[in-house]
Amino acid sequence: MDRRQQSQDAGALLDLSREYGLRICSIHAPFLLAYRKVWGKPLEKIRRGLNMAREIGAELVVLHLPYFWQVDYARWLYHNLNSLNRDGGPLLAVENAVFLNVGKRINLSFFNDLEELARFESVVLDTSHLAMGGVDIFRAWQLLKDRVRHVHLSNNYLKGFDDHELPQKGRLPLDRFLSLLAREKYPHRLALELSPGSLGERFGRAEVLARLRETLQFCQENFR
Repeated sequence: MDRRQQSQDAGALLDLSREYGLRICSIHAPFLLAYRKVWGKPLEKIRRGLNMAREIGAELVVLHLPYFWQVDYARWLYHNLNSLNRDGGPLLAVENAVFLNVGKRINLSFFNDLEELARFESVVLDTSHLAMGGVDIFRAWQLLKDRVRHVHLSNNYLKGFDDHELPQKGRLPLDRFLSLLAREKYPHRLALELSPGSLGERFGRAEVLARLRETLQFCQENFR
């Protein structure tokens, strides 16, 4: 969800789902700082995200970890997330967070170390975010694989930025990572989280579709 009304409207999303023949399996609640006014405070974002997921039939809602100033949200997450998910319904899963690059990498979020993230039973693993923090994606997988319910797959050039590059570009060995997930029979969703620039949006629809086809082929060839 973002500022666009269409992204917040279950009916509009279902219309798009039918138009393109694509089921909406997960949604991302509006936790980016740029969307801090969308859907209110963190717990309201979660409540509305769950309602949206139920309306459109999505099985998972992606949440961000609390920033260091969001103490109340951090306390709620720590004490409630695991037990809430055991009640059934759409799953709430927390995503490993970005790092700030100001000459050195700074963590701005609670629970963003792998060992702390492991206390949650439902995790979204974002490969570009791991790269921003200099975290080895294979180590992250081995530590968290029993908790990973969703993967945001994209590549990164390892310069401290959140590139969200095409999986077949960049410097992360995502071919080997996909093969590992396939060998270990990862049973959940892999979602491509790519930037408009990586998709070639400025070159038009045909270029976007060509890059998506190339990306799909890369994923299919390696996830087996």
